[in-house]
Amino acid sequence: MNFEHLKEKFIEDANNLLNNLDNALVVFEKHPHNKECIDQIFRVMHTLKGASGMYGFHKIEEITHELENIFDLINQNKITANTELVDLTLASADHIRNLLTDESFTSLQNISSHKLLLENIQFLVKQSGLFKDQSTKVKSHIRGNEKKLRTWHILFTPDDTLFFRAINILSVYHDLFSLGECKFQAPDPESEVLHWSIYLISDKTKDEIDDVFIFVDDYFKVKLIAEFNIFEHEALKERDKISSHTLIKKQGKENESANQTSPEKAEIKRDLSKIGKVTSTRITVDAEKLDVLMYLVSELVTAKSELLLSINIDDKIKIQETAEKIDKLSKNFRDNALDIRLVSLNEVLARFNRLVRDLCHTLGKHVDFETSGEDTELDKNIIDAISEPLMHLVRNCIDHGIESPEERKNAGKLETGKVKFLAFKSGNFVFMQVSDDGKGIDTEKVKSKAIEKGIIPETANLTDIDIWNLIFLPGFSTAESLTQVSGRGVGMDVVKKKIEELRGEISIESLKGVGTTFTIKLQQTVSIIDTLLVRCGNTKLAIPLEDVENCAILLNSVLLKTDKRQIAYKDELIPYINLHKEFLVDDKIPEKWKTVIIKRQDKFFAVLTDDIIGEYQAVIKPLGKTFQHQDFVSGASILGDGSIALLIDSDKLKKIIQNN
Repeated sequence: MNFEHLKEKFIEDANNLLNNLDNALVVFEKHPHNKECIDQIFRVMHTLKGASGMYGFHKIEEITHELENIFDLINQNKITANTELVDLTLASADHIRNLLTDESFTSLQNISSHKLLLENIQFLVKQSGLFKDQSTKVKSHIRGNEKKLRTWHILFTPDDTLFFRAINILSVYHDLFSLGECKFQAPDPESEVLHWSIYLISDKTKDEIDDVFIFVDDYFKVKLIAEFNIFEHEALKERDKISSHTLIKKQGKENESANQTSPEKAEIKRDLSKIGKVTSTRITVDAEKLDVLMYLVSELVTAKSELLLSINIDDKIKIQETAEKIDKLSKNFRDNALDIRLVSLNEVLARFNRLVRDLCHTLGKHVDFETSGEDTELDKNIIDAISEPLMHLVRNCIDHGIESPEERKNAGKLETGKVKFLAFKSGNFVFMQVSDDGKGIDTEKVKSKAIEKGIIPETANLTDIDIWNLIFLPGFSTAESLTQVSGRGVGMDVVKKKIEELRGEISIESLKGVGTTFTIKLQQTVSIIDTLLVRCGNTKLAIPLEDVENCAILLNSVLLKTDKRQIAYKDELIPYINLHKEFLVDDKIPEKWKTVIIKRQDKFFAVLTDDIIGEYQAVIKPLGKTFQHQDFVSGASILGDGSIALLIDSDKLKKIIQNN
């Protein structure tokens, strides 16, 4: 097994642990006496300390050891938690994230931050009047009681089957570290056979240790080597000091400079714009979905055998029946594959508690973040892409929507505002709403700002919806001053652009003095969509079926009677686009145009083409660099006969028509 592969998996799991730590710290700040929360924070530190040492991230091991000591003291009621401690721990979590991308520890910023954090943590412990005994090897609240310590040797030899079985090694480490203190000797990354030597100092029995490896016992060997803690034996300590390949990482050994008597406060600010952008390349899949997949595979193998046998005996009826069976299986495979890719919105929302907390501290506001429908599932690619727009919406609600505590009090509101997230499914669509109970959008202020910037004329007669949508324009901002959070006029235009790239829609509802709601409408998946297949000359085009309002026939003689590019539909004139002109088709002009009426965001327009072939379920493939700048084509699909159908992007098509 490749050592780098294991290290990448550790980094991904470590980032997930840090996200959990962020959430636990936000809860801990509000409920500092919550023992369950303290224990969760401690165990994250304990797991990161042990696992980071295994993969050579010794600076992470060092910082988590210090934090582990602090929360051990909190658990023993020897230190009282406060906001300063939470700030320091969150800063440490951000520093650990930076260290995960700086294994060699060469970044000057990381070196400075590391030194400063250690000084602040150690100063906090000294301020309490307590000096933690660094020789303590096993935490009492992990052991539960004082028993005789033994030293166990564990040999871990992983191979590729671990990943095929979707085993999460970090969870095994987590359980192992809870048994006692662990020392590691990492493998040689260049070695063909990877193995770790792990020394466990614990009072647990062999059976209790074996239970940790119950699902991976083929990769671990456990052996008792001493009835005492060999690392407290003075002779062994002296030998290990001489050895250049010591297995013992002396805790607190790497003190690169003397601590200041009163260190500067650690100012490691997290870039709030990056929250929500960390994505995972792996998906946790329910065993039930994999069982369905295995069943479909077995059915496909059986159907293949039936088909080959039918072909050999030339049984046409059986061939037809088997072909229909394979067709049904292919649809089931499609549904199963899409189902496996579905990921809960929890993966995104779990990162936002920290965002809300940091924004509130920065802006001096009090906000409760409430979620509902977070179990709603979306395609993994959509989850990764939607996190940034959702982050901007939450930021916007807190920054522009929620008033300051004084303003809310004067308005007769509770000083603590609310930002709510709601998600729900309807058909093949997922709706997400981000709302606040703040001051709402001041339409007069937005309109005045737009006139000032020359976006609209003073005489413009706009509806409330038109005014609300102005905030999605690039460079538009109503902020009075430039801050870390707002005022640059970027953010909301990015939100709309990202959502449109996902073939989604966003709308706004707002009431002055009451609040604002942003609603996002997305398809559950964008890789396979239902389309209407049309033909223009020799080119086949696929129009997303959800955008198709109606189909009709239009006489060319009627078209020639108007000099405007508009046709009548439902007692109104709507614009149209002639695909013959767009694709430079030289064929004879048809007497009857096939017309497809498209509706996007409550706007109608028409597409004129030669023929309507019918409905088609398209597997969308991205276009290469050669076609990436096409005006209104966003993808392609390979048809059953091997030809290609280009996917029309209705939003881009609408913009082209509006600009003509």
